Amino acid sequence: MDWIIVAGSWCLGALIGALVGWFWSTNLDNPVAPRILAAAVSALAGSSVLAMFSFLAGLNGPTHEYWFYPIGLFSGFTFVMVLDSIAFEYTTGQPRKSQRKRR
Repeated sequence: MDWIIVAGSWCLGALIGALVGWFWSTNLDNPVAPRILAAAVSALAGSSVLAMFSFLAGLNGPTHEYWFYPIGLFSGFTFVMVLDSIAFEYTTGQPRKSQRKRR
């Protein structure tokens, strides 16, 4: 197992998962447009980017380390959603009372 590919796959997945989770959590009130949904699905299905990196590195075919990409997606998305649920109230969209600055 090549740990550099594992780290790269996981980090890329976590970054894209966090970006999709952040975008999804900030637009909960708006209806999802088909273009936005298509962009999110294409970003989440970005393991083809990893296959391109493998091709450019001269590796023969896809490796087993690519399974860390969806694990990174899940962990990045979950981290952002948990952080968002801790910091904001879903009923009002305002920061929680403990997070507001006192004047």
